[in-house]
Amino acid sequence: MISEIAVSMMAPYLMTLDILSGEIERTKIQQIQPSTQQEIILHNWYAYNSNVQSYVNYAYNVWWMDFVKLIECENGTWDPKRVSSTHDHWLCQLNYSYNKKFINSTDFSDPYKQLDYCYEKFKVNPKLRYWPNRKIKGKKCSDYVEDRFEIILI
Repeated sequence: MISEIAVSMMAPYLMTLDILSGEIERTKIQQIQPSTQQEIILHNWYAYNSNVQSYVNYAYNVWWMDFVKLIECENGTWDPKRVSSTHDHWLCQLNYSYNKKFINSTDFSDPYKQLDYCYEKFKVNPKLRYWPNRKIKGKKCSDYVEDRFEIILI
């Protein structure tokens, strides 16, 4: 379920989210009070109507900026179908050998369920989080990707 924060973006984006995700109900859009300021996160490299914006906001609402940076470091394209040469899959790039039950399930095709699954894996076993040690051009990956995002109040 995409939170109301992600849902509260400008109208053209809302309609795109409504069509693409299948999870946003128009009633939720109408329930948001115009006077309420809400925080959303934007990936500066993608268009406002890109699926990536929806994934970024969902990740942000699941586990805040740490989770967004984790996904960016693992899968900078935010491609839910990406498979690496080492058989790491989807948004979080978890290894097939350890996650094949979920990867082979029908839930795997839903990017939001992928994010939920990834969060649960990392919450239960923090040692799975190798990304903080990854370096790009001498910087921690999480620091390197930080300027790709903008948090705004609407």
